[in-house]
Amino acid sequence: MEPNSLTAELETQLEVRTRELAETRKALAEALEQQTATSEVLQLISSSPGELEPVFQSILENATRICQAKFGVLWLCEGDGFRSVALHGLPPAHAEERQRTPVLRPGPNPLFRLARTRQTVHIADIRTEQAYIEGIPSFVALADAGGARTLILVPMLKNNELVGSINIFRQEVRPFTDKQIELVQNFARRSSPLRIRGSSTSCGSARTI
Repeated sequence: MEPNSLTAELETQLEVRTRELAETRKALAEALEQQTATSEVLQLISSSPGELEPVFQSILENATRICQAKFGVLWLCEGDGFRSVALHGLPPAHAEERQRTPVLRPGPNPLFRLARTRQTVHIADIRTEQAYIEGIPSFVALADAGGARTLILVPMLKNNELVGSINIFRQEVRPFTDKQIELVQNFARRSSPLRIRGSSTSCGSARTI
């Protein structure tokens, strides 16, 4: 083999190994961050019996940060609607809207799509949704005032009963990965039993929306 060809081959192999090493380090860093976040939530749960607000807030903040999202809302079922119980990173206009109307009633909102199916809802671009195109005020406000583009809504379930939802948003069109969705689903599983212990309010009515 010619010296130049051998050098080129070695350089190519080095580039491949360097890239593989970088990917491995990134995966390890992500795994450590997720493990740390989960441990933090579990510690907060054990040290705050009966105090659900800080636990929900921690779950939402960790899910939003680790999934590289911009903001998030954690909802609990209330009657035939949903009440926001934790907010993180909301744009001012959207935060004001949530403070004015903390409870969402049945309507053309992805939350009620989740309520019907009890399945994760993943919207790549909110501006392609029919409700946005038709100009539904709450949906338009979410996109225009809140700046939401890509979002996931993950149900909080207890014995297949809907008790709430963790919603996180990006302000650019960038779908979440399967791994990121799985992470939020894990946080949802951690938080669902808390809702059951913390309140006797039934959320079963949300299933019929």
